[in-house]
Amino acid sequence: MEFIQHVSTVQLEFNEKWNPFLVNSTTSNVSFDDLSNPRYSILGFAIFVLFLIWHNSPKLQNPSGLPVVGRKWYELGYRNARDRFLTGAPHVIKDSIKKHGDAFYLYTDSKFNLILNYKYADAIRNDNRLSFMKAIQHASYMVFLKFRTSSGIHGFEPHMQACSDRRFVREVVIQVLTRSLSTFTEPINSECDYALRQNWTDKTETHEVMLKETMWKIVGQILSRIYFNEEEIYRNPEWIRLSADYIKMSTVAAHELRSWPKSVRKIAAKFNPRCKLIQNRLESLRELTKPLVTKLNSQKPAENPASPVEWLNKAFHDESPDLVSMIIAICFVSYDAGTEALTEILTDISGKDQLIRDLRSEIIEVIGKEGFSRTALQNLHLMDSVMKESQRLHPESYVPVQRLAMEDVTLPDGIVIPKDTVVMISGVHMMMDSSVWPDGQKFDGYRFYNLRQKANKASQSSFNYVSTSPEHMGFGHGNQACSGRFFAGYLIKIVLCHILMKYDFSVKVPAEGAQLDRAYTVVAHPELRINLTRRTPEIPLEVAGSKA
Repeated sequence: MEFIQHVSTVQLEFNEKWNPFLVNSTTSNVSFDDLSNPRYSILGFAIFVLFLIWHNSPKLQNPSGLPVVGRKWYELGYRNARDRFLTGAPHVIKDSIKKHGDAFYLYTDSKFNLILNYKYADAIRNDNRLSFMKAIQHASYMVFLKFRTSSGIHGFEPHMQACSDRRFVREVVIQVLTRSLSTFTEPINSECDYALRQNWTDKTETHEVMLKETMWKIVGQILSRIYFNEEEIYRNPEWIRLSADYIKMSTVAAHELRSWPKSVRKIAAKFNPRCKLIQNRLESLRELTKPLVTKLNSQKPAENPASPVEWLNKAFHDESPDLVSMIIAICFVSYDAGTEALTEILTDISGKDQLIRDLRSEIIEVIGKEGFSRTALQNLHLMDSVMKESQRLHPESYVPVQRLAMEDVTLPDGIVIPKDTVVMISGVHMMMDSSVWPDGQKFDGYRFYNLRQKANKASQSSFNYVSTSPEHMGFGHGNQACSGRFFAGYLIKIVLCHILMKYDFSVKVPAEGAQLDRAYTVVAHPELRINLTRRTPEIPLEVAGSKA
């Protein structure tokens, strides 16, 4: 009893001396004069800061007790973990798989995501409880806050449209582009010729241009013709310039906003110079397309839409759609993907004279006889191999399969993916693991051509550019793989035919290398240059036509 009283006395003395919350503990009244002491302000501020840190810190559900990778034990906060991911994601993922096994949580740019080795790809490929669109919406919510353009961050309306539940981008790709591939052959063909003349010229003297910058203009002009079918737009240099500026700037601005807590992101956007620029670019694009939008709104929607913008007007006519934001959303996906793919392919084959000769021979043999028919393009097997090999080494993402769990999901080996968890399948094996692809870090344009030649007829299609597998997930995998891959392959082959037959070229790679890693995305270096010399094609591509 005496011991308890002694402890109580010591505790009381300690509280009276050291506990700042026990003010005037000998009485029941609190002195407001004491509360004015600076130590209370400091303590209150410290508690507030700690609360903000806790509130904004990533929360992790880990029912399977998987390894957690990111912050080192001696680090406060996640800034260093975030920086390591942003500057070296492929190596972080590869090293983590080697050290921690086939499943672990990794702190990425703003939260923990579940990373799975490619061996799990087939296990989740067709599981509709895991949603790609919800994963994209989740990532976009981290930036734009809302999907309704009236309450999101102004300037990002096309991004919010692309992430909306209407999924119109996928519908346009399937209903218009993929199902009508053959009808786009002539416009792609003629616009490609025009765009190359405008950007790469007909000069027979060797001349140098910026590869990625000019490729963006070429791809943008071709696709604008497909999307709008209005010469006043797709032949207007201002449309190409403004749309390119908007897409590039808005991507960077989105990454900048992600570094701010969600609670202040809308305020940060008001003071971000790049956000103001994209708002101006978007308004300029609206003004430029205003005559077309006015015409579409005043007419009855076309019974058989001839372009994506006409299809959108018909599909959403009763909703008074924001057609400009919707079409820019489609451009956002396709301009960038087409530019990156073609830039990387030309960089990969530059200097490989025998490969280029073989590609030209194939074009002369196949296109020279059959024209640009869908079947003929499918029969460009060597070109298809080159495209697939380039994509293997330069995938759009190091985590090409991304899903969000809409409910708890248990994998065959017992690993539980909690609801609302973003799960990503690693793709680093595609370019870094020679046990999957022999000499995996080396470009071999004949790789898939040779594999196709050795395969039986039933399995030859598995080596096509548009095919997916756990070993090659350039377009994702499963029933939520990229729906635009068929149109992309069609477009890229036609453009490559024009380039290979009309130009000799060599690509100059900057000292930093041919590509840049940005978090888990891969982009061609913007400073790539290409030396061009116009050549006389062996076959007249402009009149090759599209034979049924």
